[in-house]
Amino acid sequence: MHEETPTIITRRGKQEAVVIGIREYQRLREVAENAEEAWLNRLADDAESEGVEGSVSLDEMAALLRARQD
Repeated sequence: MHEETPTIITRRGKQEAVVIGIREYQRLREVAENAEEAWLNRLADDAESEGVEGSVSLDEMAALLRARQD
């Protein structure tokens, strides 16, 4: 795979931005999306393994929040 060198844009000597090719951008987006999905799956698995004792449903939480506003 041919990798192009990214172009770094500076302002007053401080690095401000990077210009990369569209393919590299798309690849990085996919990597980020996959990492986020894996992280959310791990959170869900952890929550599931902790059980439901002491938890409330979304409807119960909404009712609790409404009650606090009154």
